[in-house]
Amino acid sequence: MNPGILVFTRDQDLLFELGNQLEDKHPIVPCETLDNLPERLKSQPIGAVLVHLDRTTLNGYSPARFIAELDEAIESAPMYGLMTAECPPRLRKLAEKTVDDCLEFPLDYGRLRRLLSDPQDLDAELAGFWNEMPHKELHGRSRSLVTFTPEMFDMMDEIKVAARHNVTVLLIGETGCGKTFLAKLIHELSDRRDDRLCTVACGALPPDLIESELFGYVKGAFTGADRDREGKFAAAGRGTLLLDEIDVLPPEQQAKLLRVIETGEYEPVGSNETQYSQARLIVASNYNLEELVRAGSFRTDLYYRLNILNFRLLALRHRPWDIEYLVRKFALEHSRTHGIQLRSIEPAFLETLRAYHWPGNIREMENVVRRAVLYCHRGVLTVGDLPSSIRAAVGAGHMSPDAAMHDQAAHTAHEDRPIDAQLAAGTGPRVRVGSLPTQPHAMRPVLPMHGLPHANHPSPFHSAAIHAPHAYEPAIAGATATASARLPQTSLEARVDVLERRIIEDCLQRNNHRRKETAAELGISRVTLYNKMKKFGLM
Repeated sequence: MNPGILVFTRDQDLLFELGNQLEDKHPIVPCETLDNLPERLKSQPIGAVLVHLDRTTLNGYSPARFIAELDEAIESAPMYGLMTAECPPRLRKLAEKTVDDCLEFPLDYGRLRRLLSDPQDLDAELAGFWNEMPHKELHGRSRSLVTFTPEMFDMMDEIKVAARHNVTVLLIGETGCGKTFLAKLIHELSDRRDDRLCTVACGALPPDLIESELFGYVKGAFTGADRDREGKFAAAGRGTLLLDEIDVLPPEQQAKLLRVIETGEYEPVGSNETQYSQARLIVASNYNLEELVRAGSFRTDLYYRLNILNFRLLALRHRPWDIEYLVRKFALEHSRTHGIQLRSIEPAFLETLRAYHWPGNIREMENVVRRAVLYCHRGVLTVGDLPSSIRAAVGAGHMSPDAAMHDQAAHTAHEDRPIDAQLAAGTGPRVRVGSLPTQPHAMRPVLPMHGLPHANHPSPFHSAAIHAPHAYEPAIAGATATASARLPQTSLEARVDVLERRIIEDCLQRNNHRRKETAAELGISRVTLYNKMKKFGLM
């Protein structure tokens, strides 16, 4: 049985008309007052709410209180306003800021049916769309790595080769950029995937405990050693051992680690019996080990033993094309974890996350998106769901030099202005589309989140998002999100524009933004290039 459509109205003629038009696919659940609303919402699953916006609808409530209570009661279902010409101006203004879409009388039932219809297979649509975009994928048993950053494409191919061979792998990158995730993926891609993966967080252990953690100890080796205990090398067996933050390893342990790497031999603490390690070693560092070697804090011979295959992970601020994908990925994962149904992401939400410089990289982003999912209202992620520190940093233009260098041309319209869009008193601080300073010449839609895959059958593209051009609704004082701006752009023309913009942008970067060379590489005239750059906001 399809979810019901709750119709909030006191007009019996309208209720009868809606029943005739929609009853075949959507059972109608009538509701006349706010007092009856909780009971009606519990009577059966509600797929959407239609609110008759007329003078009779208020029934003694002020417009602000009516909209506030209605907005609070409808937790996840989309809400659409059916607006008459007699709708009070105050109610009209508040409703336009709160509901997902408004339809004027006489009602366009074709449009209403499209709004209420079951979502299409968005997974298949996204998969087809992202297949048209340059990207690389690595898929293990339980995790996948997908990137749209050209600088990472060669590394992805090399990782696939490295995973198949029994060699030590060195991962270098800032904290939170995904070194542990990549190490686990390498393990899943190797022929050791059926054996254990053990991790030693060297930075979390006191220097005098690292040796016993790595190599184990025997009973009586020191005070409190009342039994034998195997170390991580023994526990890993023929699997993989990840040594995280290896840059903090003390010199004595560096020498013992070098011996294990060269010969596979080690002795547990307090024992003279030599044991042999069969584990594959992956080491990770937040710092460039070569610089630590020059500073004398890391052994030269150990560095060269570790530096057989090394991979440098880019910071998130250098991966602008991956940000929207990761936002989708984390939003979907945490919505399933917490049982929260997501319907859409407002463009300003994504734009804010793209403009932020992410000092904590992917780990910070995941925590921010998790928080936003928990705070989101009616399944829509908005700027108001982000921490105030991020909104302030982006609104004030606090971007690092690296972030500014890699920020896309469309972001240059951001000025040092605070986020100023607020809803009326009583409706909560819901910052909606157009709340951030934006380019005034184009519009960008809210990106839908319908058709979420089952948690046990994730699609490699289930968390991707359609990366529309960097333009969206103008921030005009008092303006509200229009219906057309909130509809998803899934047309062929929109997809071609996204791909064309990406190709031009990448080509401009390769040619240091020299238009003559860029036009020659693309096989178009400079006038054509100029017009396309103007169209896509790249000037």
